[in-house]
Amino acid sequence: MARNPHAFVHRISAPAGGRKEYSAGAANVLLMLVTLLVVGCRSSCDAAAYNEIIRMPEILAFDPAFDLLQQAVIEQVVETGESQVMRLELLRRDQHPSLTDSTSTTQPPKSSVERILEAVKRSHARRDAIARSMQSAPKRNSVKPSSIPVTTEGEGEYLIQIGLGTPKKTLTLSLDTGSDLVWTQCLACEVCYPQIDPIFNPAKSSTYKPVRCGPNLCEDLYITACPAAGCQYLYEYGDGSSTIGNFATDTVTLGNASSIPSLGFGCGHNQTGSFTGADGIVGFGQGPLSLISQLSNKGVISKRFSYCLVNMDSQNSSPLLLGDPAVTSAPPGVAYTPIQANPFYPTYYYLNLTGISVAGTPVKYPDGTFTIDSTTGNGGLIIDSGTTLTYLATDGYNAVIAAVKANLRYPLVSGSEYGLDLCFDVGNATSLILPTIVFHFTGKVDVVLQIENLYVLVDTTGPIICLAIVGNDGFSIFGNIQQQDHLIVYDVNPTNFQIGFKSITCG
Repeated sequence: MARNPHAFVHRISAPAGGRKEYSAGAANVLLMLVTLLVVGCRSSCDAAAYNEIIRMPEILAFDPAFDLLQQAVIEQVVETGESQVMRLELLRRDQHPSLTDSTSTTQPPKSSVERILEAVKRSHARRDAIARSMQSAPKRNSVKPSSIPVTTEGEGEYLIQIGLGTPKKTLTLSLDTGSDLVWTQCLACEVCYPQIDPIFNPAKSSTYKPVRCGPNLCEDLYITACPAAGCQYLYEYGDGSSTIGNFATDTVTLGNASSIPSLGFGCGHNQTGSFTGADGIVGFGQGPLSLISQLSNKGVISKRFSYCLVNMDSQNSSPLLLGDPAVTSAPPGVAYTPIQANPFYPTYYYLNLTGISVAGTPVKYPDGTFTIDSTTGNGGLIIDSGTTLTYLATDGYNAVIAAVKANLRYPLVSGSEYGLDLCFDVGNATSLILPTIVFHFTGKVDVVLQIENLYVLVDTTGPIICLAIVGNDGFSIFGNIQQQDHLIVYDVNPTNFQIGFKSITCG
């Protein structure tokens, strides 16, 4: 590595403050050189020097290599003296071979249209589940099994792999920013559903330890019982699904990081309802039981994480970064908006949506359409990784739909068979001209949604395209189609308590 990295960058880039056009081949060479610089600095520079390097005007002058450089920068893992740093890979549910027909010798792989329509159904189920969870007050009572039959058609759009136990056993879990508990199915099973990996056997882990009832994480479970064997739990989801089992601790391994001892998790022996076929769920909500909260409370990492979801046509994984580098290694230009507190539903991440523009023009809807009701907790907008579509409260949705229709030049068709509202036939179109939408959040944060974030192909015979935004009574959700190809940074440290957005090619 060059002793003077600033001089090195200056020699291979445009003058500071300028912009210079490169051929595709030259851009690739420059990107390789700068990436080598970034990686070299990562291993030999402190965090301050690293951040100075990646924000140099000379580097930012790259054009068109800038987006590629941003992608290279965000994929770096920076070791600081403050805490461990972990990177994991997210797979969409339809990317995992065990949850698709991709390994079948008798059936062809599902088409992109089939995958979209299945994701729409799961999205509606999740929306309904969130609505029902808001109608159910937390309660404590004895743990009794449910009689709901187990299925594997449920929720969970993104999967991550973690290691559990000693020796380590790999588990594939659904990531859920809308719940807190980390749990997996465990032997011996009373009622278990088919899952991706072998079911975890706590008897074969030398570091497994049941949690006793008392002033510990057991108290943070809504429904518990305390027999002699220790803390037992019942954790319910809004769609009626539940997991019942023993609350315990064990060693967890995340990515290439060191093993983390004594992480609390649910060892589920009786699962009912509608789960995904994954081995369980890893909660990333704000509550004390979630993975991010436990790691932060242990001092392993700061309470920060980020992800960058690839678009639905990509077969690449999506990076998930835990700890300080979720913020410190992010590329320039991340715009932050405060997280809105909702004491009635403290697990969810709420944002204050201040306006929406369609085709560059602000739409008008009644004041308070996206506001959290201070007396009931109803309303507001949740950002959620597990919901595919965006759902807007009725008054705001009606205004957006009217504005989109006013900018369409294609005949409308019914979307009822696709589970969507606004659909149109583009069979006679020689080129597509569709309106973009901008979501405006507190702090002058403007999230620009491009065509790929807004419209989905649902039928090739028309072809038929639909808007991936629908209406909802009460609360709103900012879904994962709209989050794709954006870096989303959750800085949940109490002093900051904000979420950042940056448009970027995720992969």
